[in-house]
Amino acid sequence: MNQTRIPPPDDILSAIYDVALAPECYARLLPHMDRETVPAGLSESTLLKHFHRAEEILARSTLPSKADEIATLMERFSQSTAILVDARFSVLAANGSTRSLFGVDVGASLGCAAMPEDTRATLLALVRKHLNQRTADNETADTLLELHRDNHARPTLLKLHVEILPQVGPVVLILSSELIWPEGFDAVLASAFALTPAEIAVIQRLIKSENIQEIAAARGRSVDTIRTQVKTILSKTDTRSQAELIRIVLMMMHMATAPGATRAQAVMDVARPAVQWMSMRLSDGRRMDYREFGATTGKPILVWPMDYGFTHWPQAAEEQARALGLRVILPLRGGYGPSDTPPATGSLSEHYARDMAELVAHLNLGPCPHLALGVDVMFVAKFAALFPHLITGVFGCGAVFPVTEPNQIACMDKWHRMILATARHTPRLLPFLIKAGFALAQKAGKDAFIRNIFADAPGDLALLDDPDTREALLEGSHFTLSKDYNAADIFTRTTIEQMTMDWSQDLRALARHVPVHFLHGTEDTEIPPEMLAQHAARYPEIKIETCDNAGRFVFFRAWDKALAHLTRMA
Repeated sequence: MNQTRIPPPDDILSAIYDVALAPECYARLLPHMDRETVPAGLSESTLLKHFHRAEEILARSTLPSKADEIATLMERFSQSTAILVDARFSVLAANGSTRSLFGVDVGASLGCAAMPEDTRATLLALVRKHLNQRTADNETADTLLELHRDNHARPTLLKLHVEILPQVGPVVLILSSELIWPEGFDAVLASAFALTPAEIAVIQRLIKSENIQEIAAARGRSVDTIRTQVKTILSKTDTRSQAELIRIVLMMMHMATAPGATRAQAVMDVARPAVQWMSMRLSDGRRMDYREFGATTGKPILVWPMDYGFTHWPQAAEEQARALGLRVILPLRGGYGPSDTPPATGSLSEHYARDMAELVAHLNLGPCPHLALGVDVMFVAKFAALFPHLITGVFGCGAVFPVTEPNQIACMDKWHRMILATARHTPRLLPFLIKAGFALAQKAGKDAFIRNIFADAPGDLALLDDPDTREALLEGSHFTLSKDYNAADIFTRTTIEQMTMDWSQDLRALARHVPVHFLHGTEDTEIPPEMLAQHAARYPEIKIETCDNAGRFVFFRAWDKALAHLTRMA
């Protein structure tokens, strides 16, 4: 590796602590970690102590403030009129018109709420009970309470939900059944379905659970007129019932009120159905979630979604899978989202292989082909070694190869070289690098992070300009990194196993057992064309094809090729 200058020890220590305090300084680590050994003048044990301290600082510096915690929680329930109350009954935050519903403002005491005295007393008692139970480390079920108001025929339902915020402590969220109609949402509905203002006004009342007679009375129209308008609305929205109409409108409201959402995005994404997740219990008691899409009774294919954990495909790709008669099963690997992390002992590849075999048995599937993205081909190779009767072929997109020689790392771009060289030569230092990288992505946003890390792959960056693919990349990695989830630990463990374990025999055995076809982008920054040619010579059993204008995210550029090959393998 060509290095003209080795920075002194003080430089790397300064860089480590700079990154811990400000993840946007991440690039400062590049000159120090792009090597086979630790910097001169420092032992690995000394450096490890500094990395551990920096990791603690990073964890503290990335904690949200009290205001951020509260705002994040309220964003999750932005469609409902709601208030957030602490242990002193102070109203910390509110969504919607809380003055008209609760008769109380932010900063005031819930005890001053303008509601019937018996209802207020019951509400305060329930808040106190929920907080006391949660403080005692007992799980508290949500509680429902009816709020009757003189000028409303129907009672408003209140739901009490307990949360513990790291900075604020235990709080009670009081959600009402009154939904908030997002600003500008009339225009979204009008644009998406060509609805008139009168039809949108009818939808608003349907959302409030009003029946035809109540809507007619409120709008001063006949029941027949309202009934005709509802039929017209169902026709325009391609829905078959009021219940289905309400589900679609609520989904659109959620999109329109999501953080960072725009009206244009809400219209654009309306046709994408909500992702449905299913759960199963593995034999050791761990939870594993998975989703299915495509043709319900079609030929099954199993998907390994890369260490970035991509759970969405472009909508066009999911529709094409259905048209080809493919039943796509995509598991959420342990350590991502709500799927429980595999045991810390033993091979991660073997744990994942056995988890997938249990999923196959759970769904009563026969042998089928596998789609492997990126490093996940390592797990597929182990699956085939343990369960050869359950696999008929493998199509890999941007699939990695075992790293057996130093020059295989040297030819990578600077970012992959830093992470993978550290994983191979000084793996104990890797957790901080990964957590710092995740913190940078969280702070700068996934879009900016991708544009920085994959700047040398313009084909990958261009994918962000397509709304459908952009959604698949950014929202599809929700369980890897978001306000709710962070998969840095399992990402680290995967990377270390990839770089320290020789899995070449498993890969060769896989390619001799079933057809294996890899598709690689010519702009791949981890496996550039010259290195891909060397891998092709080492693994002649694997058919390798290249795709121009694509890099690590080659599947999102050429999913049609992948699906065509998988159809032949099924």
